[in-house]
Amino acid sequence: RETVEFLNATFNLRKCDLRKIFREQPGLLLPSPTNNVIRDTGACPAVLATASGGPAAGPRQETSTNVYDVVYLLSSVGVKPKNIKEMVVRWPQLLTLPVAQMLAVTDYLGSLQFEGTVGSLYRQHPWVLAAPVGTVRRAVEVLVDEIGVRRLENVVRAYPRALVKGRDDLLEPARLLQDVGLEREDVVLVIEAFPLLFGLEPLATRGVLAFWRDELGLKKNDVPRVCRAFPSLLGVDVQKQRKVVAFLREIGVVNVARFATRLPPVLAYDVDADLRPKMAHLAASALSVYDVVRFPAYFSYPLDTVIRPRTAFLESYGLPLTRFELKTLFTPGDAQFAKRVVGAAPAEYASFKAAFMKELANPTPKPRGGLLAAFVKPEITSA
Repeated sequence: RETVEFLNATFNLRKCDLRKIFREQPGLLLPSPTNNVIRDTGACPAVLATASGGPAAGPRQETSTNVYDVVYLLSSVGVKPKNIKEMVVRWPQLLTLPVAQMLAVTDYLGSLQFEGTVGSLYRQHPWVLAAPVGTVRRAVEVLVDEIGVRRLENVVRAYPRALVKGRDDLLEPARLLQDVGLEREDVVLVIEAFPLLFGLEPLATRGVLAFWRDELGLKKNDVPRVCRAFPSLLGVDVQKQRKVVAFLREIGVVNVARFATRLPPVLAYDVDADLRPKMAHLAASALSVYDVVRFPAYFSYPLDTVIRPRTAFLESYGLPLTRFELKTLFTPGDAQFAKRVVGAAPAEYASFKAAFMKELANPTPKPRGGLLAAFVKPEITSA
């Protein structure tokens, strides 16, 4: 009852939230020992709060439960009450963690002197409070001393589970990157840019690298370049990449490997929802795969917000798409496209595009004249 009253008084929890908490952690309904308090651990909450960037906590009450200590600790590292409430509802186990465990982790993370507060890390990932401090310390040592990570905070915030990975699990991605030709310095940059690399299955990553080499046919020197520039591609399922390659060959791209090195993200695009509609749009405008091969980046532009409105604007001026190189049409911003390519006022294209987007979002019977009339094919009736 004491726990229920405290949670209600502190967070004003809904009944459904209380039921969720006690259903997942029924032990909270048992009487709590009164000797398990923060001052018994030898840690100083005020020093802890200062090191963590949060406000120092106020005076303690004489009687204390473990639940109160959890709330007190989180407040001392700068977590606001509304965020503590969200954390407790999302992860009720938080209320059962030993205070000494949470203090040990907090003290160590505070010693790393991150720019952001430790509390902000807990707010997004409360389970970090349950991580054994020895495991966390060893993981940090591997990341910093063996791999060479300099922007540790970036890695931890992007992929906090790195803190509970073993040495071999942390070193494996670095070894994979070195095996395909990346220098140690480049490996560090890739990891700092894409910390989720630590969360990928090594077998799957090896499968992606093997696909690039054996099926796609990337040159040996191109593989490390792609890894450096687009490390997230290492996490794209091979079957999805294989489907993209099959599509490119289907439309007539002869050197698919060369095409992919010029636009590596294409390997992660959705064929049916993205690539095929864009290619169909070109075909309807009397363009071919030849034009795409000259400018692979065409596939990177949004169909509905860039490609279609610009095509329609050109047609409203009687200018066919075939008159221009795709690079000329899509590389400039909207204002430069209107001014330099079409010879129109940027404001005119902005107005046209707004009307086009509105029409796209809320299709209505198309007018016979007006701003978008040129985009509507005339009806042909039989004689």
